[in-house]
Parts: sequence; structure tokens; C-alpha cells
Amino acid sequence: MSAVIDTASQEQYAGPREEWLQFMLEEQSYGINVLQIQEILYGGLIEPVPGSPTHVLGVINLRGSIVTVVDTRMRLGLPSREPSQSEWIVVLDAMGETVGLMVDEVLEVHNVDPDQVEKMAGADLSGHERHVGGVVELSSIGMLILLDAASVAGLKREEH
Repeated sequence: MSAVIDTASQEQYAGPREEWLQFMLEEQSYGINVLQIQEILYGGLIEPVPGSPTHVLGVINLRGSIVTVVDTRMRLGLPSREPSQSEWIVVLDAMGETVGLMVDEVLEVHNVDPDQVEKMAGADLSGHERHVGGVVELSSIGMLILLDAASVAGLKREEH
């Protein structure tokens, strides 16, 4: 799967840009910074691991390496669904760990001006909002919720 660069948003910004992969969950657009993405997989068998945390769907064998797959929906407080063999998995390299995020659909890469990103001001970031790094409105797709990859993957220690 090759991602498409959003050239419309490229033309809007003259300053520094960041590239974010757009994916869907529950018909909402989310983004992960492409610098944290190792690869994107479609299909494959997720092997359940008894006794693992509830947000862990299981593991996959990625060319001899065992990769934990996280239920991104559950991490964001969305309704979970049963994995099948036709799932999108975004494999991240975050904080020195390799983790897969199961998502509904992978779409395209967008260039984002960091100055246009709105932070979650005034939000109680103790809930699922702690995984959100900010939001940006793009003329081509509307709102894109930018996620903190390490937080969603469960690699950051969570404070309650």
C-alpha cells in the first residue's frame, strides 16, 4: 500500500511541514506522524495472548519478530470489534519498541503546518484525551485528530 501525498495542503503552507498518515476509526479521521511508522500491513493472523491487557488484541509474526497488536478503538474509548484476517495494522517504532495499531482503514499522507495544530486546551487529559496531541482542520478532509503514537500504543506510563 503506498500512501498518497496531499498536494493541496502542500500548496497552502510555505513554512515547515510535518507529514501525518490519515486513518479511520468509526468514520472519524485520525493521524499518526509518519516518522513513527515502520510499515503498514493489510491482512494476517493476529494470535491472541491469554492474560494480556484488555487493549492488546494479540501478536503477529513480522518477518521473525513478534509484534504486539493494540486495539486502537479501545485505547480511544470507541466500541471494539472482533479482528479478522483483513485488518489494517499500522506498525510503529515508538520509544524504541515496535507495536502495531489496528485501524479500520488507512487513507493517505497529509502535510500539516505545525502552527495550525490546535492543542486540547481546557480538556481533562486524564481520560482517552491523553492520547490526542492536537487537532487540525484540513480543507481537503475536514478535522484530523493527531494522536500521540507512544501513548496510544501503551508505551507511555499512564497516570490516573
